[in-house]
This record gives sequence, C-alpha cells and structure tokens, in this order.
Amino acid sequence: MKHRGYLGLVRSHLDRQLKYGLADFGPSPSPMWMSSLDTRTGKYPENDSRPVHIPRRHYRAIDAPKGCSLYWDQPSCVAAHALSKITGEKSYGAAVDSYVSAFLERCIAKNGIFLWGNHYYWDAFQGKTLKFKGEEVPKSVDFEIENGDYHEARPIPPAWDLFWKVSPEKTEKEIRAYCLNSFFDLKTGGFNRHSDRKKGCAFIESGGIIAESLAWLYGKTNDKSLLDQANLIINYSFTEKGLETGLLVNNPTVTRWDKFASTTECGLWGGSLLRASACAGRKTEWIEKASSAVSAYLKYGYDESSDKYWGRLRVADGSPIIGKSESDKPNDISEKHQPLDYADIWRPLFPAHDYPMQFAECCLCIYEITGEEIYREACDRWVRQIKESLSDRNHGKYAEHYGRCIHFLLRFGKDSKNSEYLKLAQTLADEAVETLFDNGMFRGHPGEHRYDAVDGVGFLMLALLCLETDNEIDMMGMGW
Repeated sequence: MKHRGYLGLVRSHLDRQLKYGLADFGPSPSPMWMSSLDTRTGKYPENDSRPVHIPRRHYRAIDAPKGCSLYWDQPSCVAAHALSKITGEKSYGAAVDSYVSAFLERCIAKNGIFLWGNHYYWDAFQGKTLKFKGEEVPKSVDFEIENGDYHEARPIPPAWDLFWKVSPEKTEKEIRAYCLNSFFDLKTGGFNRHSDRKKGCAFIESGGIIAESLAWLYGKTNDKSLLDQANLIINYSFTEKGLETGLLVNNPTVTRWDKFASTTECGLWGGSLLRASACAGRKTEWIEKASSAVSAYLKYGYDESSDKYWGRLRVADGSPIIGKSESDKPNDISEKHQPLDYADIWRPLFPAHDYPMQFAECCLCIYEITGEEIYREACDRWVRQIKESLSDRNHGKYAEHYGRCIHFLLRFGKDSKNSEYLKLAQTLADEAVETLFDNGMFRGHPGEHRYDAVDGVGFLMLALLCLETDNEIDMMGMGW
C-alpha cells in the first residue's frame, strides 16, 4: 500500500504533547500527561467547559478534568512505544516510562490497587488523587482508608506490559488485588465490575477483562491458581445465557434492562477470552466459549432487511429490543447508557454496552483461528456497515471510531486479499487526518480545537502506524 506520511503526523502529535502537555506544574509537578489539551497551544484548555452542541461522549468525570488519566492514555502510550521501536528514537518510550513511574508513585492504594479507570484520576492543579462515584464533584482520596473499592477497568483491556516494564512487583500486586477483590463469591465465580467484594454489576466486559488480566499474569508467573480464578469468572458469565438462544446475559446480577438483554458487548468479552487463551497456552475451551457467544449473536442479531446488527436482543428468545432513542430518559444513566435499535459504529456516547468494532475484530480473530465461514460472512457484513455509515455521521466523527474502523478494514483486507477493503482503510485514514489533524496534533473530534484522551486518539495513531508500516503493532497486552 502507498504510504501517506502517517508516521510523521503521529510523531508531530506526540512531540507537541510531550513538549507542552505535561502535568509539570502545580504543587506536585510530574511527567504525567494532561488528559485534555487545546490543540492551538498544546496546553490544558484555559476554558475547559463543554460546548452544548457537542454530543456527550461520556458521563461522570471520566475525562479527568484538570488532570491525568493513565487508563484512557494507554492507547497513546502504546503508540508512543511503537513509534520508538519504528524510528529508533527512544525518547517517546522513555516519556511513557516516566509517566507510568509517576503514576505508580502517586496513585496506588495501600493494598496495591491502582486508583484509575472510571472512578479515579490525578488532579494536576491540586496535586491530588481524586475519586468520584456518580455525577458528584470528585473528592480527594484519603490514602489512610482508601482500598480501591471503585476500581473499574472497562472497556479498554489494560496494556499490562507498560507497567511490568517499569515495576513488575507493583503490576503483579495490582492484578492480584484488583481481581481477587472483584469476586463476591469465590465458589461460583460471582464478580463485580468494582473491586469491593460486593454483588454489584457483573458486566461481561468487566469479567472478560478480569479473566484476561489473570491469564496475562499467569504468563509472567506460571501461577496456575490465576487460571483457576479466570476460569471461574469466565464460567460465571458463560452459564448466564438463554437456554434456547445461547445469548449471554450482559449483567446477570442486577435487575434492570441488561439482565434480560444481550448486546455486541459479547464480542468484547470474546476478544478478552481469545487473548487470555493465548496467554494461557491456547486454552481451547475458552476459544470455544468465545465462539459460542459470538455465533449466537450472529444468529439472532442480524437484520437482513437493513443489513445491520441489532443493538439489543432478548436473551430468552433472540428477538430485537427496539424503540430506543438518544432522547429517552436523558437524566437516567442506566437507561441512557445502552445500545440504540441498531449497533452504532459512530455513536459518541460510551460506555453504552455497544461495541460494534470490537465485535467485528473478535469475529475476525475467530475466523483466523477456526476458518468457519459464518465469521468471514460477519466480517463482510461489518465492512458493508462501515461503508453505509459514512454518509450519516453528523452525530460524531471521533478519533477512536476512525482508528477502530481503519484497523479492522486493514486487517481484514489483508486477510481476505481484498483491495477494496484496503482502499477503504486508506480513504478513512486520509479523511481522519483531514478532519482531526489540527495545529500539529490530533483532536478528538471536529467540533472544537481540543484533544481528549477519552476520545481515543491513541487508537487512531495505532491504526495509522499499522497502515504506514504495513504491520501489526505490539499492543503491549492491550487488545483492539
């Protein structure tokens, strides 16, 4: 494929971010990366308010206002390490190592659990780690009593290699503590998205990531008890499914919409199981469980009349749950953060339990392993959905969505030797550059001169590096 200078754009972005966008000020200066930047200055925005016309991307303080969030920065950190490997310039990887080291010094509870993810971040202006539960104003962490009970790592599977490189001891302690504290029942494998040992929301995306983390650590330590824990969690989710349909329940432990529904989240879960299997020496039963869950969704989830996949299915009978819109109960978080009628590749809002491109990547992985035609057919359908979606994206053109689509098209295009798919990948990449490259760096979306880690710019940079080098990038433990 013809190279378009994407590597230079990634380098430009990181150069600007590392020169102007560090948390090297305030009461506790550090080499951590600010979560939001004004692309015109490269610094934290003087006015960090959100324009009312911009579709909401997230809820709570997930974007880490006035601070740093290594959890959401992981894709960019992986891209920086990749850039060092590609160019031989060690400064990018070294900057990541410094970031991780500073995080490990500031943001770990006494029991070893990382204070990151969906409920914690580092406030650079105050020089403090903050914690938030709902929509309330984040509060300072009291390290004397903090135990990381709101640790929630979803939907990005952690790039554990980033941390192991800096401190194997702290990385191992985090994984063991966070995963063990996610169980509320060690006999059944009952788990919670939070590390509080309580029976909360057992989202399958959370369970998959916990299991994947345990398997990753097994690959480093050869401690088979970790695989036993992973197996418990996997089986807990896998047994909660429709007897007639085989569709996985999204959240079996809390009675709300997702106790009776299945979504494309099963693809994110399946991807975690495939990576966990690789870490554990290719556990065939985990591959089979991933295949079973995804194939059930392929069977019931495809709407032939629209050539799309439904957003939600009734677990009991496989019928679609329809009639959902963005305006439904806008102040009810549990209602709003669920899929619309159809799986939506470009929807800004997350986490909404709808992961179309992660599902597509999982289909491709299973096809590569099994060669079964249903997964090849599913991949072709996802390509068609990408094509059809391009004419109607007024609600958002976010960096993460560009990156995920580009990577899937590139990978499947190469696998299937389909030049049209490869051409579409390059067309989307060029459009992403035209739309998002702004003042020498990438912004998260075209609505303002603003970079946000939570907008997934790192995924776009990773996809562009794959396109430029014509090779897969070492994801350092993180998955697509």
